[in-house]
Amino acid sequence: MELHFSDDFFCPEERSGFLVPAMMKRAWAAAMEVLCAIDGVCRRHDIPYFADWGTLLGAIRHKGFIPWDDDIDICLKRADYRDLIRVLPTELPRGFVMTGMYAQSKRLQEAAFVPQLRVMADETFWDFNDYMVKFHGFPYQRIGIDVFPLDKLPSDMESVSLQREMIREGIVLLRDWEQLREAGELNECLKQYGSLCGVEIPQRPDIQNWMWKLVDAIRSLYEEDDLEEMTDYCANMGSPKPFCVRREWYDSQVYVPFEQIEIPVPVGYDGVLTAQFGDYMTPRRVTGGHDYPFYRHMEEELKRQIRAVGFQGDVEEFCQKVSSGQLRV
Repeated sequence: MELHFSDDFFCPEERSGFLVPAMMKRAWAAAMEVLCAIDGVCRRHDIPYFADWGTLLGAIRHKGFIPWDDDIDICLKRADYRDLIRVLPTELPRGFVMTGMYAQSKRLQEAAFVPQLRVMADETFWDFNDYMVKFHGFPYQRIGIDVFPLDKLPSDMESVSLQREMIREGIVLLRDWEQLREAGELNECLKQYGSLCGVEIPQRPDIQNWMWKLVDAIRSLYEEDDLEEMTDYCANMGSPKPFCVRREWYDSQVYVPFEQIEIPVPVGYDGVLTAQFGDYMTPRRVTGGHDYPFYRHMEEELKRQIRAVGFQGDVEEFCQKVSSGQLRV
């Protein structure tokens, strides 16, 4: 996949009654660059992946991003997810890195404290000016996308409930790690969690990363060929029943338009979207599980930095000039 954007793509635009600002257009373009990097790896190694959640919905309903969405999500079946983990570190283009629990350095492991893979631009590789050119004037570093595994569901609800409890408790423990440590409760919580999972939690310097891998191993406990339903175990953890999709819905990819490119969706996308959203063709303005836009907390610091280098224009003018090479900072 190669990306080409006209200048007017980066203008503010009203879509479905929602105003998409210029900076969000830049964020979309930057995220698509990360997707293209992953897509190249997957194509070379024949690893099928699929648009997921809001990205899948946007592809089918809007032929691009949902106007009020700000990121890209993809998913793979567990066996393909493992293959991707194996090849990403050496196959990604220069300047892109796999982060999270399976990354090859502590820095990259800690760059994504989440239960899934994340591929992002490596801030240690890019000069700011080069970053702005490559990522279409998006000024916030570490642009990335999430990559989720789909795991098979066991056939009895008792096993499902126990598996979900182990996953949920592990993620909560990792989320509250520092508070539990400060309260002197961490060791006891680790002991209780080990009892729940039937494992001994070791004392080791990389214990948090080891815990993420344990949670991920629990997610992939069931891989029997005759199991017909799959799930993203971290989706809808608060609901009484797990989110589930049929295995055959992911038997093959179908490529559909998405902004300037085409991206793969599951052949059974109607069943997937119905399971995820119900009446998915009726728009409901709901953002993801984070503040929209995801870069909001960095906006004031960017303005301060722009003033510090003596630029007198606004943020959008700054992004235009740096990304076009008219200005270097």
